[in-house]
Amino acid sequence: MSRRLSHFKIAEAVARRLVGSIPTLSRQLFAEFSKGNAGRMPGNIHPIVHVLHSMNISSRIGPLLAGMVIMTMILGGLYRAPASSSAVPTIVQRASSVYASQVRGVISMQRHFTTQLSGGGLFHHGENSDSGQLMENGKFVKIAYYRIVRDGHTFSSSEVRQRADQTNKDWAAGKVFFKEPYDAQYMDDYAFGEPQTACSSCPSGTQAVSFTSAKRDAQHGSGTMYINVANAHVVRLEYTPYSLPPHATSGTVTEVGGAALPDLWYVVRINEVYTGHALVFSGTGTFTGIFDHFRRFASLAAGETALQNQAP
Repeated sequence: MSRRLSHFKIAEAVARRLVGSIPTLSRQLFAEFSKGNAGRMPGNIHPIVHVLHSMNISSRIGPLLAGMVIMTMILGGLYRAPASSSAVPTIVQRASSVYASQVRGVISMQRHFTTQLSGGGLFHHGENSDSGQLMENGKFVKIAYYRIVRDGHTFSSSEVRQRADQTNKDWAAGKVFFKEPYDAQYMDDYAFGEPQTACSSCPSGTQAVSFTSAKRDAQHGSGTMYINVANAHVVRLEYTPYSLPPHATSGTVTEVGGAALPDLWYVVRINEVYTGHALVFSGTGTFTGIFDHFRRFASLAAGETALQNQAP
């Protein structure tokens, strides 16, 4: 019996150390993303751990179990880097040029996020939010939150304002978006493989281009993008971010492109799925981002005014 207690105390000490590190892990893993790219929402460095931290799970299920759950939800994965060439393929250059031309000007969008966390039947938590984002020439300007609901609790005005303030601070610092490999601002960060046409996963009329980066942080990753040969639109992007903590088993991000406006092809959906294991426990985390109600404005001032009044 004394040996069991000793083992428990050791495990509890480890758990407490893990719980104490939650804020650091949260900052590293999940700040407001999206899948956001230079002004795009697609890179929210995973809201899953951000939600987990602010739910204060450790105070609800005890130090030992909290440590196990935190380990479970330290999500990510290893990715084998694809073969690459020093030159940027022509199809990627075309995609970059088309993207740059279409995001010129002042553009707003609405964002609808759903985050779900579950761990071995021990807990289930969820958060839904609606917000708006404004960008100019493809770069972030401002984000406004309209509604946040977590586990049935609707955030108060002050809580929503606090989330918005932190989100805008992080985005302004350039910390919380995935740097898209087809964005000219970040293209030099990546190496690309030879375009593949006859691949089993290629949608009709597309070429698949693998990418990897020497910058192993949360804003870069390795994966594959599928580009329409006719119009150079990025139809789909699949990748695993590099900066994911230890103890990870898997994690994937899929960005889906679509006709946001008649003259704008943009990411309209992001799906993120993560799994992890800790001791005998396993857990999953999912994030879904929907982007709609895109609008163009003649001036930045007009866009900022509309942003505050676009609540769905």
